[in-house]
Amino acid sequence: MLREVLLFTLLLAACGDDSIATTDDGSGSSGNSSTTTTTGPTPTTGDTTTTTTTTSTGSDSDASSSAGDTTTTGTTTTSTSETTTQGVDTSSSSSTTTTTGTTAEETTTTTTTGETTTTTTTGETTDTTGDTGEVVGPPVPAGLCTMGVLTSFVEPMAQAEELHIIGVYQATGNALTVDVARTDVPLTLVLSSYEPVAFTLNLAPGVLLEHVILNGYNTHTVQGQGAATVTDVSGQFNFYAACAYEWPEDDGGCNTPGLVAGAEAATGLSLTTFAACYEGSSFSLD
Repeated sequence: MLREVLLFTLLLAACGDDSIATTDDGSGSSGNSSTTTTTGPTPTTGDTTTTTTTTSTGSDSDASSSAGDTTTTGTTTTSTSETTTQGVDTSSSSSTTTTTGTTAEETTTTTTTGETTTTTTTGETTDTTGDTGEVVGPPVPAGLCTMGVLTSFVEPMAQAEELHIIGVYQATGNALTVDVARTDVPLTLVLSSYEPVAFTLNLAPGVLLEHVILNGYNTHTVQGQGAATVTDVSGQFNFYAACAYEWPEDDGGCNTPGLVAGAEAATGLSLTTFAACYEGSSFSLD
């Protein structure tokens, strides 16, 4: 009977449905240990199905930390900053101010068409002491132009004697009036035109007009000059220039520099003012 029981026990052991095995690498090291546990039935056919649990310490923890560092490195903030500042030029501005220094000269230009006066002043003007001892301010030439614009020049330095030039290519109706109100300083007045003009001078009391010069391609006449000397170089082909009606020069066949040079050479004076336009009806000198 005992033999039968033992035999039956052996048969049960050989044909058991479950098997459990535990393997230990036997290292016993807490710094580097690995435990593998396999559970489940062992089929008689097919592949073995296993479930593995791995626990690592020590150097494996360092590797995990390294992986975390990699994640942080992957976040780039510098690229966003570079994109924001790209294309911004802090050295440029929408407006530019250039300072080249301070000069004592002042230039005032006013250009209009029609029945208005255009005056160009170059330099810082100084006052003149007249023959009566009174201080005379800078001259102010003006004109009423019916064609073209008035251009003018004023010498900034005061002069003991003054040379003034008034020029047109033609006068409205071949007649032109000049009102002179500049007093207490000797004046020489040059009247110039290409077409023939009858000039009429209206002299205010105290005006010291000493010399009148008629210049131009055609012959002119003048009245109202008082005791002033009249020099006529118009219509005789010995004019200083055939015409001059734009400052500082024009490209219409006239010659502003030639007229100025001729008048200065004939009188020995330097130019004080110049006022001119293509066609005018009246001028004034204050």
